[in-house]
Amino acid sequence: MRRVALVVAGALLAFAQAHAYLETSTPVAGAVLGTAPAELVLEFSEELEVGFSTFKLFRLDHTLDAADADYAAKLNGLAALLVNEVIGATGPDDRSVAFDLKPAQGRSAQVALTPEEALAPGSYVLMWRVLSVDTHMLQDYLTFTVLEPAPR
Repeated sequence: MRRVALVVAGALLAFAQAHAYLETSTPVAGAVLGTAPAELVLEFSEELEVGFSTFKLFRLDHTLDAADADYAAKLNGLAALLVNEVIGATGPDDRSVAFDLKPAQGRSAQVALTPEEALAPGSYVLMWRVLSVDTHMLQDYLTFTVLEPAPR
């Protein structure tokens, strides 16, 4: 009986790991950056159907202090509220940050978002709802903070 339980547990673990999850990102989740990044890159564990996936970037309005020990947790709390509000919404949102997505269609394990304008100092949430090639949906987000504007 114990052997059967181990086999079933191993199979379930393998199945759970088959979904497309975020492996790496630039910037990394929770980063506090001296200057604004010119590009945001998400690398997933498997290919996505990019045309059937959603990526959104929003600036978070807040009065949090980046030097506060609980800054990241508080920022994530604010981000989670916004993600729940907007990730499934369709149509334009005046609060979002416009960007170019590459690739915009097809299958890829990596996507790059290039903001149309340099990111101003502040905190941002990058959110996604992706369809992996194994037909599973995954939704998540990350936050980052920019301290200074990008050099021109």
